[in-house]
Amino acid sequence: MITCPECGQEAPDDAKFCDRCGQGLSKSLSSAAHSSSPTRPTPLTALASLKGGIEIVALTSQTSIENRYRAKRVRDGKTESIALRERLGPHPAEVVDEAPIVETPKPPARAEDPNGPSAKTAELRLPSAQANGTASPTAPQPRAVNSQTASADASGEGIQSSVEAEASPSSNALTEAAENASPDEESEAAEAAVIAETQQNPETDVDEDASPEGGEDLGEVFGRVLALSQTISHPAFQRATEGFAENGRVYLVYGDEELKPLRRGSHKMSEPEAIAAAVQVCQAISFVHRRALRLNDICPESISMAKDGRLKLTGLDYVSNDNELQGEPIFNDGYTAPEIYRGKRVDKRADIFSAGAILYTWLTGARIPSESWREEAGPVQFYPPHVVTPRLEKAIRRAIAFSPADRWATIDDFKAELIALGGAIRLRAAAMTDVGRVREHNEDSVLAVEYVRESLVDPAQCHLYVVADGMGGAEAGEVASAIAVETIRSYIEARLETASRDAANGADMLTAALEEANSKIIEYVASHPESRGMGSTGVCALVTPSDAAVAWVGDSRGYLMEGAVLRQVTKDHSLVQRLVEIGQITAEEAHTHEHKNVITRSLGARQSGPAGAEALGVKLKRGDKLMLCSDGLTAHVMDNEIRDILGRNADPFDAARELIVAANAGGGTDNISVIVVYAS
Repeated sequence: MITCPECGQEAPDDAKFCDRCGQGLSKSLSSAAHSSSPTRPTPLTALASLKGGIEIVALTSQTSIENRYRAKRVRDGKTESIALRERLGPHPAEVVDEAPIVETPKPPARAEDPNGPSAKTAELRLPSAQANGTASPTAPQPRAVNSQTASADASGEGIQSSVEAEASPSSNALTEAAENASPDEESEAAEAAVIAETQQNPETDVDEDASPEGGEDLGEVFGRVLALSQTISHPAFQRATEGFAENGRVYLVYGDEELKPLRRGSHKMSEPEAIAAAVQVCQAISFVHRRALRLNDICPESISMAKDGRLKLTGLDYVSNDNELQGEPIFNDGYTAPEIYRGKRVDKRADIFSAGAILYTWLTGARIPSESWREEAGPVQFYPPHVVTPRLEKAIRRAIAFSPADRWATIDDFKAELIALGGAIRLRAAAMTDVGRVREHNEDSVLAVEYVRESLVDPAQCHLYVVADGMGGAEAGEVASAIAVETIRSYIEARLETASRDAANGADMLTAALEEANSKIIEYVASHPESRGMGSTGVCALVTPSDAAVAWVGDSRGYLMEGAVLRQVTKDHSLVQRLVEIGQITAEEAHTHEHKNVITRSLGARQSGPAGAEALGVKLKRGDKLMLCSDGLTAHVMDNEIRDILGRNADPFDAARELIVAANAGGGTDNISVIVVYAS
């Protein structure tokens, strides 16, 4: 068996990677993990004390090179919870050897240290450490990144370009969490100033409030992480607040956030969930890219979810710039870009690969079978067994292309495509009508029809839903409702080809369609005197995602459910509704009023003139539910019951069926018709 040096998980001898954390495995790494030379300090026990009044509460996690703790600290008489990262400090002998370099005014020319202060990410270490002249040798790390600077001048240009790049605007986010993740202008300006000052004045001390232990050498990794934490002010990153050294160990201090790791595994996200999460990751990457940096180490283990549902990237250990070449890979098989493994020149498209690979994992529950990526292994397979929307699959394939030239040009391009995919709304609808338990025949009519045209020149998608409640008796009510449904359909179809399909125009078309139905019913009555007195109510919706329009005449209703909130978007044309408006009765009293069935407007009620149809536009978002119904439902099912039924049924067919069953259980005194539309 091989022991993973990162998380300690046991794996078979022939395993190439760790199933728990993705660490690349080999017998040599496993042996190193058990060697006599420790790379991780022995964990501190609970109640152990550190400088600054810090007391260890508990060990929370371990890797092959560090410990993490939950701790507390008393400051100004107040106790605060913090989190700590702990590693072995730089070897004393190495620190002593480097000290004479500072004392020499003009050091002799020597080979450039690839991890030295001329590398850009090393320049971002705390200026006070540079002032002390203590070079920070890299501690033994299974996933070490060796950087090689192309030129000292080039790395300087990288920081300057990061300041200039602040003008580029970010795209609108898919979700509220992603939107709020964008930093405000003040924080970006402050960050740019810090970076510029660090570059121009490398010998200037950092303010003591920012680094209480500024004179201490935290080592290559922790020193860089702390410096980056003070300059990368995006809320999507977990940032260290300070660092210190004690007893040969170095520490980073973090706020005690409640973070839930998003580990890989068999669990899969739905497409909307995965896209929304990926957009947040892309925003964080974009923030770093605009500073001429790249993250390099993006994998499920380095992403957590905060208590408010926002994603947090927890690793700044391997940040570098495009002037640095990766000499050795970061062993995150399936997430690290192939060019890093192959020792090729690396740019920001490596992070695009990682973002696409993570999205693949969230959608499929598996990782890309890259192994070492020394050679291209062929196209990644989605189906079978994974079914992904074709356009989304193409976007991911482009992100994880073996050659960087074949990927998205920028992370913002990839994010824009994901936002477009995430913004697409798919409608599912169910239409049902039932005679009820009292009436002998059904005078209601319902219609649900979808118009889709797939065309690069003029694509179109419209959905028309109609509920008509006929009245008049003597087999006249069903005739009136049938005329209403057919007229509305014919009227809308005739105008969809030529009219623009925005929400306002949809409302105009629906009111005109209802008035046309009113005229057709009046004409029918004029030529069929025996049907005198027949008419119909009507409610209809025209949906062009994400816009919708609802129009109505009479007391057939339209409801919109957003999250757990249900609201009636129509207003009954009835006597009791008028009494409620003038304050003579309450809404509760209207439900049982003796004249609750008296309506003030309907299709065909007058021998001439308009019916008085009304309309409004609404916006549909993913997760919203739209319902149209006749008064046979609302006579027996209260609004709170409608909300509960819509809320607990994931399928519109099941919801429509339960609504009708509930109305019949309540008495079923009238025909019952419902159309339920789910936006997903």
